[in-house]
Amino acid sequence: MRGHMYLQESVTAVIPAYNEAQRIGAILNVLQNVHELSQIVVVDDGSTDNTAAIVHRWRELDPRVLLKCLPENQGKGGAMVAGAETSANDIVTFLDADLVGIKPDHIQALIEPVKSGQCAMSLGLFNNGRRTTDLSHELIPFLSGQRCLRWSLFRAAPDLASTRWGIEVALSLYASRRAYPIRTVLWNGVTHAMRVEKGSFLAGCWSYWQMWSDIASYVLKRLSNLGRSKKETRVYIQRMVL
Repeated sequence: MRGHMYLQESVTAVIPAYNEAQRIGAILNVLQNVHELSQIVVVDDGSTDNTAAIVHRWRELDPRVLLKCLPENQGKGGAMVAGAETSANDIVTFLDADLVGIKPDHIQALIEPVKSGQCAMSLGLFNNGRRTTDLSHELIPFLSGQRCLRWSLFRAAPDLASTRWGIEVALSLYASRRAYPIRTVLWNGVTHAMRVEKGSFLAGCWSYWQMWSDIASYVLKRLSNLGRSKKETRVYIQRMVL
């Protein structure tokens, strides 16, 4: 009976988007054919382009599409939390707005282990997309931006809304500390637009620097708050590598 209840649950997709007018339509086109979704929430994180206008057009085609506009940029963590809090469902699938090669089957495979009760969170890992993005998911899978989870289990994770680019590591650290079961799902043929491809090379490099700074800041803050020894710190970080 419990398994049947799980299978009947609906799911919300949350897509944080900042200046993604050129790419947001591609992911929304795919999500139209994912019938497990009862909501598709796009969080416009203070974009300065016409991301919101593009999403409005898609809402006319699919009433499941909702647009939440943040008045100013909150960073990825703030956008993801805003989207999850808007969700009418406990199961939330976070997806980046710049995915390339994504198909409904990929998203369904990500949702299934959470929906069936096999795990608290699943991670989508790029495979055979292109080597540069494949490699990052091979080496640091816990930083994947593509994940499905039960929001009720993660909403109490410390400082989520202020993590900015550290949101993925924050969720992974929380799952590790709580010993939540996690599954990884290979996404064959999927990649994403790299930051150096979205604008100038220098702007892309600066964005990567900001990301790693946010991640390091969050990890150091959490480890400091937990008062861990050097040995405990090494073990804690190793447990993040799924």
